[in-house]
Amino acid sequence: MKIGFLCSDIDIPLFGDEGCSIHVRDFTDALVDSGHDVFIVCPSLGENTDVEIKSRLYHLQPRGLDALGWSLLEAEPVIQNNQLERDLRSAAYNFWLQSEGSSILAREKPDLLYERYSLFGWGGIELARRHGIPLMLEVNDPLCREQAGYEKFTLTTMAERMEREIICGADAVIAISTWVKNWVVSLGVDEQNVHVVPNGVSLKLFADRSNSQTVRQRYNLGTERLIGFVGSFQRWHDVEGLLQAFSMLYADDHNLRLLLVGDGDQREALEESCLQLGLGSAVIFTGSVPHESVPEYIAAMDVAVAPYNWKEDFYGSPLKLFEYMAAGKPTVAAAIGQIEEVIEHGKTGWLYPSGNHEKLAHGLASLLYSPELSSEMSQAASQKILTDHTWKAIGARVMNLADQLLKNRSRETVLAR
Repeated sequence: MKIGFLCSDIDIPLFGDEGCSIHVRDFTDALVDSGHDVFIVCPSLGENTDVEIKSRLYHLQPRGLDALGWSLLEAEPVIQNNQLERDLRSAAYNFWLQSEGSSILAREKPDLLYERYSLFGWGGIELARRHGIPLMLEVNDPLCREQAGYEKFTLTTMAERMEREIICGADAVIAISTWVKNWVVSLGVDEQNVHVVPNGVSLKLFADRSNSQTVRQRYNLGTERLIGFVGSFQRWHDVEGLLQAFSMLYADDHNLRLLLVGDGDQREALEESCLQLGLGSAVIFTGSVPHESVPEYIAAMDVAVAPYNWKEDFYGSPLKLFEYMAAGKPTVAAAIGQIEEVIEHGKTGWLYPSGNHEKLAHGLASLLYSPELSSEMSQAASQKILTDHTWKAIGARVMNLADQLLKNRSRETVLAR
């Protein structure tokens, strides 16, 4: 099948290290590995030029006077003063995408368009209608809801109206979690057209075990037991709570270390918390690392953590959870949303009540000091993820849905004649 993958989000660099960028690359690579002909259309590449992809790439950015107008729009004082630059550039890009993208589709003639939903992202659905191509829309987040209160999200009424029109206009919706599916259905989409397909992991990165000593030697770690976290330091990741839980354990066992892999807005505050808690060099901040290096860091951990302080409406499908488990690491995670569907408590991981730092500390201790339980849990988790949640398996599920969508479209065309 020939597939055109669209990502019109100007803030997602294809070659970036955040989960959204990794998702796009690994998913499209898996489709190519399965024999499909895939091309990607996106506005941003990022700075990591060493990353390779297997799909053909159309880096679609404004040129000539379009580019000048785009940059001048962002720099206009009245736009800056009213925090409009992000929203207006996103909307303007979709007008331009329809023009340039139409030429690409006329040349490529794909069987299917697959789009990652983005704010103001109506360009893909207009292209699909214009060329008579079915559109599968991947919805990862309730974006208007998620960005409520963000200072640069100002065109909220327009965004909310367009969100409903875009999602309801797709031929099929791929929702990354049950919560997202229910939300999509609440917008008016037929439930039969919404399919839950969670995130996955790269078999290439995690099928083989990485050397645990590489990172341990880098940070002069010997026999210390190592608790680890991978991710961005954002408010929804309860890294502050993880520090609190770690401090409870460290008070009784100074042979423990905490490895925080990643970076984010809260790093300075977290470093200050370490000082206040008297943790000093017991906590290691690595900064951002390339995604291809993540398996080395996970390999060094004795226990991995997916901490959240989220009481309800958890809609995510955390990449870190699948990667910890695929790497064969005993994992402690907040019992919320899709995490509860993936982890069977005591069998493939350890669940704790979201936001409960005492229970988090108890879960960490249960795995750190019970090697037999940890070993059994690690093997079961790895087998589960490498069987059901690789990008190859995810891609196969999506393509089965795409085949059915194309058959239904063909049948409808015949009946309409």
